[in-house]
Parts: sequence; C-alpha cells; structure tokens
Amino acid sequence: MQQLTRNLFVETEIRGCNHGFVTTSDGVVLIDTPHKPSDALKLKAVIAKHGPVRYILNTEPHGDHWTGNTFFDAPVIAHEGVRERILATNLEEHVARVATFGPEEPKLLEGYRPNAPIITFKNGMSLHVGNHTFEMIHMPGHTAYQAAICVKEEGVVFTSDNIFHKCHTWLQEANPDLWLVALESLRKLDEDVLVPGHGPLCGKDYLDEQGSFIQEWKAYVQSAIDRGMTKDEAIERLTDMTDRYPMDVGQDGMAPVVMKRNVANLYDYLTGDRST
Repeated sequence: MQQLTRNLFVETEIRGCNHGFVTTSDGVVLIDTPHKPSDALKLKAVIAKHGPVRYILNTEPHGDHWTGNTFFDAPVIAHEGVRERILATNLEEHVARVATFGPEEPKLLEGYRPNAPIITFKNGMSLHVGNHTFEMIHMPGHTAYQAAICVKEEGVVFTSDNIFHKCHTWLQEANPDLWLVALESLRKLDEDVLVPGHGPLCGKDYLDEQGSFIQEWKAYVQSAIDRGMTKDEAIERLTDMTDRYPMDVGQDGMAPVVMKRNVANLYDYLTGDRST
C-alpha cells in the first residue's frame, strides 16, 4: 500500500474500490474494504502490524466497497441507505459473482455473511478515534448514498465514486445533477488531497474534468432522446463514450456493459422515468 502521510495508507492498484486506513493513537480506522476476499486477508495482515481495527467506514452501497467488511472484526459506520442496500443484497448472486474473481475466492466465501453497518447517519457525522477526527458528509451523486470521508488531521478526503480519476466513470444509477453539486462541495472542503473511488490519487484540479465528463454524458444521451430514439434503441446504438478513458483495474472487457448501463440510467433520468 502507498503511505500517503505518516498515519494514512491507501491502495489504488487492485481490483475493486480504492480503500485505505488511518493509524490513530487508539487503533486503526479502515475506510472501505477490498472486493476480493483474498485481498481483504492480505490487508488484514498489513493492518495487524499497526494495531486493532476500531471501526470500518463504508462510503457507498456497491459491493466493491463493503464485501471485505466481513473479514474484519470491527463495527461498520455508513449512510443509512448503505445499510439498507447491504441487507437487501441477494447474497447468493453476490457470492457467485465474487467467486469468479480468482481461484482463491470460492473457498474464502464459504458461509459468507456481510458485516453491515450498525451505526448509520443521514446527513453526516463526526467520529473521534484517538487523536483523529473523521468527518462523514453525505454527498449523493454516483449513488443516492455516497459519503465523503474527511480525515481532518491528515488533510485527505476519500471521495468514494464521485471521482473516477483517469478511468471510465460508472453512471449506472447516478443522479448527474446531484453529482455536479457534490463535486462543488468537494471543492469547498479544506482538504486538498483526494483519494478517488477509482484511479490514482488526485487533487481538486481534477474536479472540472470529472464534472465536464458527466455533463458530456448527459448531453450525449439527451441528443439521442431529442432525435427520437427509444430507450432500447439508445442502449444499442450509443457506443462511443467508453473510448475516452480506460476501465479501472480488473474491469477489462466490461466497457460495453458499462456503456449500456450508463445509457439506460441516464435515459430514464432525462425522460423522468425513474421507475426502473
């Protein structure tokens, strides 16, 4: 893992979301967890050198941010919507998918049960652990339940998937207008170092590029609607936007699927059909 500050470590180069941990004077706080069980166990071994895990903070409801929770004996904190989504997950389907990620995974997933949040917030909360303060701020955009995690003493913010730095952006359930608001909220934070949900570390200078890409996606799908395309036609015919950025680590070959999901969601959003 990359040691970003004296107390903060991050991982940006394995399959799944970026995640990290902070060593405080009263144990370790983990921010999101690996998607692959084998990676979670490797992370557990690394953290063991720094002390016990006191809390896990999850930034959003997608499985690449919380699947690894179960491999740590620590309470989880997240937005209330994240808890609801985890508890509603079809575990059989989830486990079957994660089991395809490598030969080690099926054995590690036997008897899998998620470690869901037991402490939740709606708009935000602050957590004080030892000599560190973690400010959790609800910032809907990529999903309705995104949270930014500011590590105040380290000058770092985990943005979750409201930033995809130099890799392709998933908008499969996004509210693009709220996402643009979230980017402006990130700009106003005191912290200048950003740990994106996917891609390498960045600063606030990337916020304009992320926002421009979301606006371009909206205009791209709106143009198809204006030309009279049905949703099914748009899903099949709009194929160009994934060429701008590469897919993130471990997502090779997924560009066509992401394209279709993004188009389907934005078509519904722009036509006012949010029933699906």
